[in-house]
Amino acid sequence: MKEDCGTTDVPGALAQALRDYNASQFARAEQASRRVLRVNGDSVPAWCLLGGTLLAQGRLDESAHAYHQALQLHPQQCQAHNSLGVALAQQGKLADALLSFQQAVRYKPDYAEAHNNLGNALRLKGQLQEARTSLEQALHLQPNYGEASNNLGLVHTALGQLEEAAACYERAVLCAPRHAEAHNNLGITLLRLGRMEESAASLRQAVAVKPDYIEAHSNLGYTLRNLGQFSEALACFDRALQLNPQHAGAHHNRALLRLLQGDYEQGWIEYEWRWKCPEFTLPPFRKTPWDGSSLAGKTILLHTEQGNGDTLQFIRYAPLVKARGGRVLLACPKGMVPLLSSCQGLDGVVAKGAPLPSFEVHAPLLSLPRLFATTVGTVPAEVPYLAPDPRLVEQWRPELGAEPAFKIGIVWQGSPKYREDRARSIPLSQFEPLARIPGVRLFSLQKGPGIEQLAAVANRLPIVDLGSRLDEGTGAFMETAAVLRSLDLVIACDTALAHLAGALGVPVWLALPIVPDWRWLLNRDDSPWYPRHRLFRQTKPSDWDGVFERMMTELGQRAKQRPEPSLRTA
Repeated sequence: MKEDCGTTDVPGALAQALRDYNASQFARAEQASRRVLRVNGDSVPAWCLLGGTLLAQGRLDESAHAYHQALQLHPQQCQAHNSLGVALAQQGKLADALLSFQQAVRYKPDYAEAHNNLGNALRLKGQLQEARTSLEQALHLQPNYGEASNNLGLVHTALGQLEEAAACYERAVLCAPRHAEAHNNLGITLLRLGRMEESAASLRQAVAVKPDYIEAHSNLGYTLRNLGQFSEALACFDRALQLNPQHAGAHHNRALLRLLQGDYEQGWIEYEWRWKCPEFTLPPFRKTPWDGSSLAGKTILLHTEQGNGDTLQFIRYAPLVKARGGRVLLACPKGMVPLLSSCQGLDGVVAKGAPLPSFEVHAPLLSLPRLFATTVGTVPAEVPYLAPDPRLVEQWRPELGAEPAFKIGIVWQGSPKYREDRARSIPLSQFEPLARIPGVRLFSLQKGPGIEQLAAVANRLPIVDLGSRLDEGTGAFMETAAVLRSLDLVIACDTALAHLAGALGVPVWLALPIVPDWRWLLNRDDSPWYPRHRLFRQTKPSDWDGVFERMMTELGQRAKQRPEPSLRTA
């Protein structure tokens, strides 16, 4: 039998469809919309309502088709342009979505929702300034628009403008208190700003609003870890993994906590989850990952990952790999080839991006502790395991050897891109008490971000700036390594230079935040990784004064006891 569509009450059916849609009865709303269209295929409201019900059900292709039908009938229908853009964006068709959002605001310039969607699409395309303009327009039209405030916060975050981002997220949660994502984004941003207690409060609110919010549980755990609340942090990671046992971020965060606490047995195993996190990329080698077994004459390619400090720390495993009976090659950044070539156990070093020699198996450097079942008590810590170029040592010897004082190389600033940089980097002015100690001379080894602080303290803090003269044509860290051999001590925050000095066997005093990076462990003033490191830890958050007061006391005694000047040999 054929349905008699002619008896359909079109206005009544449309009204019912809209009621069903607003009540989230999407299947019923779809049926009512289709009944209308069987009677009147030119009904723009029915096509739009059908598109909305299909979009709500995740049937994106069908939804886009319905909106296209509406726009063929009414090309200036701004709501259809906007909703079509949403469907296209969810399909990953950002370029097409942008065109739809642009059409929506063209036909209705005061359409706040379309301005918000346009801004978010521009953000996802990386067009951040244009995104900011669109989102600010959305908020101009609708000041209490929580979603637009959250999206503008994401733009400021991408631009590195954390204070502005926090203000946007605060506005978002004020306007939309149940916006869990905005609470989470605010928590992450406050964490990066060093406002730990506030961060934890925001993330607690995120999981209160949305108890199954996996990322917020994991982020809350990370913040609680930074507050030293380790058992509570572990419970957050465990809760995230109860919700999704395959959540790589929660596994990675839990690995970092276990390593910090010295649980290397479980920590190294779980640390392998990093390769499932978006910020880590394992090279697409078509070779077998090494399992730690005998190499029996095979060639293995070790390859660097993460930052320079990680490379300098974990290249120490090369001799252990060599002892497994194979030929050991290393792929590393081009600038580090000269320095890393001095490491024992390597048969060759090649720059990343250059053609690779043949090999049978491979291993990333930070997977080697797991493969060698490293515990806190079995860290391979024989130093030095890197060496400077003897010719460079001789070139620097006359200048540094002529200085009779107790020579201290200093570094105070890490990369601002590191998420914990606010906690680990130190204002240069903190070194001022050390410079006043009789017989002490400070030498800046700082390069890049942070070097601008030298001008600000020039009138009261005498420092010899060596950093601007180092490593310009010799390869990364090469001249720095040569200079380190003529210094008596290095005082640094947690940066790659501290690892370089440790790898060279140079004495280091390392200034650490109250909860440091995992490699420095807890509650000890030495390091199993570097026997000549001395760790000076904060006893209160952000309290560098206490750290440098203890250093000043010890340094005063050390400088007095210093024997006649002598230079280390290469």
